[in-house]
Amino acid sequence: MEYAASKQLPFCLVVEAPTLFRLAGDVHGLSVLDLPCGDGTYSRALARRGAASVLGVDLSGAMVERARSIEREEPLGLEHRIGDAATLGKISAFDLIVACYLFNYARIADELLAFTRSIHANLRRRGRLVGINDNPRTSPERYGSYDAFGFSRDIDRPRREGSRIRYTFPKPDGTNLGFDNFWLAPETYAEVFATAGLHGFQFVDPEVGSPRQPGLHSVARLRAGLPDHRSRCVSLVRGGPGARP
Repeated sequence: MEYAASKQLPFCLVVEAPTLFRLAGDVHGLSVLDLPCGDGTYSRALARRGAASVLGVDLSGAMVERARSIEREEPLGLEHRIGDAATLGKISAFDLIVACYLFNYARIADELLAFTRSIHANLRRRGRLVGINDNPRTSPERYGSYDAFGFSRDIDRPRREGSRIRYTFPKPDGTNLGFDNFWLAPETYAEVFATAGLHGFQFVDPEVGSPRQPGLHSVARLRAGLPDHRSRCVSLVRGGPGARP
């Protein structure tokens, strides 16, 4: 339930989701892999936007069961299964892979490479990958409170490859929801994606959409925080044969 609640936070509603859907573009008729899918929030959204098929995969059995439960209550023709993105193997050749907060769980380049090779194995030639990622280009002094977005973000110092990034989200009952990401340099991302044969990799600035419910922070305030916002968006196209081993 905490995961579902996190998707109602201001930055998810006004920044994350609009940016992701802009990058995904028209998904009508596409086959989509949602990796990791969590409770299927974006799997369902993509199906409603016209995707021909959506498969959600997540390491958490609890998340997958919640996604299946929602599918049973509100059928959209989705499939969800348990799987490790690092050892996924080939499932199929998808038109689009959506990877929200996958890559920032890699502590070292080899772990990131395992994720990207799974992506490459399941993306048809000229298929696309889009996703949301922790922003590795944040300057060290800019970590701390992001109260406009409803969370704090701190990093172990000195910052180096694999440094832990701790996110803390205050909840209405006075407790906190927290989780860890890990920092890898932008250059590491670029090198690893190229090694995996995923070309055209770039971090894309997020955008602010329009608030859709009362009580959200102002769009202007959210936009002011975007240069160091937690998210940077991944966009690339799968290349052909010839990736370096």
